[in-house]
Amino acid sequence: MTCFVKLLLSSLVDLNAMSQNKRTNDPEGVRRRIIDAAYDAFVTQGYLATGMLELREKAAVSGGAMAHHFPAKRDLGLAVIRDRVADVVQQTWIEPLLTCEDTPAAIDLIFKDIIAELVLKDRVSGCPLNNIAMEISQHDAEMRALVSAVFGTWHKALSARFKADVEAKRARGLDPQKTATLVIAAYSGAMAMAKARQDVGPLNDCRTELAALLAVKYRRP
Repeated sequence: MTCFVKLLLSSLVDLNAMSQNKRTNDPEGVRRRIIDAAYDAFVTQGYLATGMLELREKAAVSGGAMAHHFPAKRDLGLAVIRDRVADVVQQTWIEPLLTCEDTPAAIDLIFKDIIAELVLKDRVSGCPLNNIAMEISQHDAEMRALVSAVFGTWHKALSARFKADVEAKRARGLDPQKTATLVIAAYSGAMAMAKARQDVGPLNDCRTELAALLAVKYRRP
């Protein structure tokens, strides 16, 4: 084999290796995997109780990859709130509110779906937003502000629906802002009780009482 042929074959091997690296090198996928592992850990065992080494092992990433994406645990906490917790609220609460024309029915369906999912899992981890809010509110102003913004988006979606219903005379004697606060507080409190008891009973009770309250406020044909 001539030197030229050897050199050509060596170059082809190098090019193939580079191609393989490009296919397997997925920084965004690695970042997503870390956030997913952190979200699960923060929700089930708590932000403060979870260490970065544990998260590295759960995400199956190197120390270098972890440090590249999240130099500090706080950076990861902020990313979890922005990328996962906010998305859970969006998908669980806000999107159903936007797609269902009947506000009380939408709220009742949201409770029904959440309760069914918890029963299927046979485990109650609590509301991710409420869990993190209770844990970090005294420790980090930026994280607290971010959590507050997610609550604010949730509250805005609910109050907008209640306001539209009042203006369309579908509801009466209802304060949109305060009713939105009541719904969020009732749900968050019921979820905390359900987590403590590992029983969806408080959520069922909350669902029933909110439905009864809203039935009084809404005009029915």
